[in-house]
Amino acid sequence: MGFSIYQIKRISSRVLKKGNIGLFPSLNGFGEAIIVAKPIVTGYFLEDIAHERFMKALVERIALEQGIRAENLSHDIRNATGGSGKSLAQFKRFLHEYAKGRESAFDIIVVAIDGNCTGYTQKRSEITAIKEQTGYGGQLVCAVPDPHIERWYLADGIACQKAIRSTAPPDCPAYKCEKGRYKNALGEAIRSAGVITLLGGAEFGPQIVEEMDFYRAGQNDSSLKHFIEELRVAFGPFIEG
Repeated sequence: MGFSIYQIKRISSRVLKKGNIGLFPSLNGFGEAIIVAKPIVTGYFLEDIAHERFMKALVERIALEQGIRAENLSHDIRNATGGSGKSLAQFKRFLHEYAKGRESAFDIIVVAIDGNCTGYTQKRSEITAIKEQTGYGGQLVCAVPDPHIERWYLADGIACQKAIRSTAPPDCPAYKCEKGRYKNALGEAIRSAGVITLLGGAEFGPQIVEEMDFYRAGQNDSSLKHFIEELRVAFGPFIEG
């Protein structure tokens, strides 16, 4: 079962690997040891604001599971507009500039593109192939909401219900690659709750992630489960213990 943001317990103090300076221990409100260190920098290449609001919140929550608080993370949004084409183009541009010595490596890179009827495996391979062609050695985490990001917003209906304050959990329609299927479902759930949305529901991304039961959401959407698992692995090299 996924952890609530308020249920994270650190049983023992943990240290960052050699090379990450500025480490000193701190305590949270429960008196539990939490890592405070030089910020871990994550670079994002995303399609739109719905990606941005959800991905940043998820990175922070997974980091907190590992004992890394939000103030010890740095988010560098390199792209969050223009869809998958621009997301990948900016990712390629960054890698080109890095190869020329004009960019520094990120601790973690998150590249997100919707599955768009092509499917998780093929889209993920498309992203990793770009990295492999340049020889970039940094950590890459692929986010491929399949078929669209709004399905992740609905993957845990109870979390969505709490975030939008509706009277019942909204239904996540069965998987079908149909344009607007999940965007419309999310929009209808928000309207039914009597809420006016200015960002198509993206403004609820952080609250949904905060309330989300990762196990339940992952059972409902395997592409989200893969992303959560990859993020957990990505934070591993920064922590021992």
